[in-house]
Amino acid sequence: MDVGGLLIPPTSVLTALLYGFANHEHLRAREYYFWRLCDELWNHDDLPEKLMVRHPWAEQMIWAAINSKYLAVGGSASSGKSHTMAAWGIINWLSKPKDTLVLMTSTTLREARKRIWGSVMSLLSVIDGAPIKIRDSIGNAAYIDEKGTLIERAGISLIAAEKSKTREAVGKFIGIKQKRVILIGDELSELSEAILQAGLSNLSKNPEFQMIGMSNPNSRFDAFGVWSEPINGWDSVDTNIADGWPTKWGGDYIRLDGERSPNITAGEVLYPWLPTEEKINEDKALLGQESRGYMRMVRAVFFDSDETQGIYGENEITLSKAMHKVSWRGTPTYVAGIDPAFTNGGDRTILYTAAVGYDDSGQYVIEFGDAIHLNDDATNKAVPRTYQIVRQIKEHCVKRNILPENVAVDATGAGAPFCDVLAGEWASTFLRVSFGGKASDKRVSANSKSLAEELYVNRVSELWFVGKELMRTRQVFGVSSDLAQEITSRNYDMVKSGSLRVKIESKPEFKARFGRSPDLADAAFLALDCARQRLGLVAVDPPEAGPSNRPYQRTTIKKLGEALQNADAVLLD
Repeated sequence: MDVGGLLIPPTSVLTALLYGFANHEHLRAREYYFWRLCDELWNHDDLPEKLMVRHPWAEQMIWAAINSKYLAVGGSASSGKSHTMAAWGIINWLSKPKDTLVLMTSTTLREARKRIWGSVMSLLSVIDGAPIKIRDSIGNAAYIDEKGTLIERAGISLIAAEKSKTREAVGKFIGIKQKRVILIGDELSELSEAILQAGLSNLSKNPEFQMIGMSNPNSRFDAFGVWSEPINGWDSVDTNIADGWPTKWGGDYIRLDGERSPNITAGEVLYPWLPTEEKINEDKALLGQESRGYMRMVRAVFFDSDETQGIYGENEITLSKAMHKVSWRGTPTYVAGIDPAFTNGGDRTILYTAAVGYDDSGQYVIEFGDAIHLNDDATNKAVPRTYQIVRQIKEHCVKRNILPENVAVDATGAGAPFCDVLAGEWASTFLRVSFGGKASDKRVSANSKSLAEELYVNRVSELWFVGKELMRTRQVFGVSSDLAQEITSRNYDMVKSGSLRVKIESKPEFKARFGRSPDLADAAFLALDCARQRLGLVAVDPPEAGPSNRPYQRTTIKKLGEALQNADAVLLD
């Protein structure tokens, strides 16, 4: 039998279609075989209803999956992402059952049963006669060879990858060997970015590899946002309008906007499970058309508004180019911020490095560097935990030429005795910062006459907020995606404390809402505060170009230091 130039052994129609899907070199032919397979497997007359309906959004997703090795699918709620990609995974496996492993990640098995794994089970359960064994309780469907042997690494496996189990999930990726591996990350915005890195660094070493990540867009800095980043950066694309773009990973992003659901473009309800005009109108009334919830769950937009009480907005970070690197003029000075885990409800001990100096434009800036996780050795009974951490701090700082006076440490609560040990083991000249203490008497920027103590309830509120003005004046660089995710997630309130002042939410409140403590951000802002207090970093508008023999009017460190203290300081030389 000759089908599209391929010689097919005389066998069943299903086997011929699977062979064609697996082996045809023309992409449109593979698309044809996919939908014919859907009809043979899930839409035949023996079933009470069609299980894999062909609709415009499903067609768009499947065509993108055929064309892209790395694919990001951002869609509204009820856009059929999970079900469509469940079918994609199953057909790919059945087309080469001995040589294909499909990994599907979700938060938990319980949640996955409501999402992609539920679709896998509904689609697999109606396939008769296939050499497979389904073990729903552990989230696995495996291939059975001609000898009746269960082949664990040929089939479909669900991996629970909620953030608290990231290490365990990543461990399951290491060492996987198979001719063809497909990783499908469902609800990727709820998972750790480490899942992406594990897929790209470990699974991609297999001969054939594909990765597909799906989610309702939430943050540009969560795992799905990182996976979806445009090839030329977020500021190169209007995400409110664009329906897709090439990503920095060499793949593609597609967007399924609920306001242009196939039901709405058709002017009638053809696919009741997809967004309808009635449902869209309900969401507008309930959420508000300009709200983050509507933009995310209906429009499938990476939302830029500061509608929530978040301290930093995603658009703010993007427009300020805070995630870019610095081209230095001269050698910068290195600083560090340290957030000990046992102070005020932290999870991790973080040492965050940064560099402070002049960039090529003559602007005085800070660039965040490494976020170093410090861990004690519980088996070392001879050296107490505090001393182990202190010695690591000294070692890392000495290695990076960071002087003690250019280090800031959270001295809140149990941080006070920790600081005493650090002073005894190294030096006492570092900056002690009490998060719960009074805000400082320094000005918040060169353009403001207000003092920090007049605007903020406590020091930690000051630490977090002064970065906003520095970001506006393009003096903050080196913000990583992990750091951006934390700083855009912490909320604040305006409280009456003498006058109306800013108070950020506590660590326990943030942790209860976000799932972990903002230790990266706290350590980074400690480094920034050290730069303010010890090196004169203050928000000042970028320098203007001057005569050709003096390209820029540069603000000196001395003048910057004076500006923090004196409202009438003159900044330009």
